[in-house]
Amino acid sequence: MAQKLASAGRTRSQLEGFYFARCEQHDVVVVILRSIANRKEAWMYTTDRALFDRWIADARADRLDDCAIAELAETLASSGQRLKRRASSADLASTGGPGSISTLWSPAAIAAHGSTVAKLGVPGRPAGGVDVLMQIDGYRTALNAAEAESVIELCGYVHLLAGCEFAPADAQMFAYRQEVNAQHVPALAIASLLSKKLATGTSIAGLEVRIAPHGNLGSNREEARRNARRFCSVARLLGITGVCFLTDATAPQQPYLGRGEALVALSRLLAGTECAWLADHARQCELWSNALVGGTRPRRIDVSRAFTANIEAQGGTLKALHSRAETVIAAHSREVTARNEGLVRYDLGELRRAILTARKSDKGQTFDDSAGVIMLARPNSKVSQGEPLISVRCSDTAWPILNNDVSAAIHYDRAESGAGELPGTASVEVIRV
Repeated sequence: MAQKLASAGRTRSQLEGFYFARCEQHDVVVVILRSIANRKEAWMYTTDRALFDRWIADARADRLDDCAIAELAETLASSGQRLKRRASSADLASTGGPGSISTLWSPAAIAAHGSTVAKLGVPGRPAGGVDVLMQIDGYRTALNAAEAESVIELCGYVHLLAGCEFAPADAQMFAYRQEVNAQHVPALAIASLLSKKLATGTSIAGLEVRIAPHGNLGSNREEARRNARRFCSVARLLGITGVCFLTDATAPQQPYLGRGEALVALSRLLAGTECAWLADHARQCELWSNALVGGTRPRRIDVSRAFTANIEAQGGTLKALHSRAETVIAAHSREVTARNEGLVRYDLGELRRAILTARKSDKGQTFDDSAGVIMLARPNSKVSQGEPLISVRCSDTAWPILNNDVSAAIHYDRAESGAGELPGTASVEVIRV
């Protein structure tokens, strides 16, 4: 690590920031804040919020260069156990936000290629890969290093929750960033994402950079492009190959929003009963796996087999997945209908907020799944007044507010003639360094 940073041409004054060491006595990472000028040292544990505040302040003020971001990623990764580094290992993460299941389907597609996938995640808002899978009865994500290695040997694909065993400092800092509205600071997002790749021994780090006002690496294409290049540059400092897929996250890539709803999408894909909209998105996820590890797009049956093998290796069953999906569908007892006619458009940021408002808070490693929506009409399709547009799952008490919030997130553009062009799910741009 030191050689990589030195080769990046970092100056003496730039090195006056952080020096990292491991305190075996306490089994946590400590940070020596060393001033070269006066040689004074101050010790702080990574769980100290004052240290988190300093990193956040430096990131917001753009005082973290690529080397500093790499150092932060290494520190967060070193706060817990680490898996073996495998040359053929790859994964695809995302910058967060609703409307895509790429972090669930792409890893299975990568595994179908024969590459190792070791995935470490934090809960999403409203749904992330790991918290979606934890809705499956019996599925275990709190594995130690030996157990995770055993799963990899068994099926080539493991999906873990960041926290007690792996990257605990990253999990703590991520939660704190959410508390202080620092989740959308690009330098911190890059460090967090790459810390997980270091902890899992991943060699090729794919990243879906979702471009939207709620995006963590940019609200517009130019910002997203600049931060994607930075992600790839920092990854290279850490010995990781970074590949970014920029997508338009203002339009949903598939119709299922929510933890249980994501399981419904997976259930439909595994059963071969998916709609054309979801099929298009799954095909894109499979193509992203090609870009990461080479070869041709894997057959859908091979992706399904890889996904099923992981579910079973981590304690779940395909029956339990389908059962949960059926329960979720049965709970979709309400619909929001079109107030006007025209070409329908959804505000994903508002739909995300609506789901988060309607459901209960997460507690510890228990992730609530009391609300979600399914879009019934594809964006930019022509709809008539009174036509069902969104199916809703929520409690009786949450329904009045959720109904209003979901209705407000639906917009209607004037239809001159026929339907508009349906949005695709292809990447806006692919970036490598």
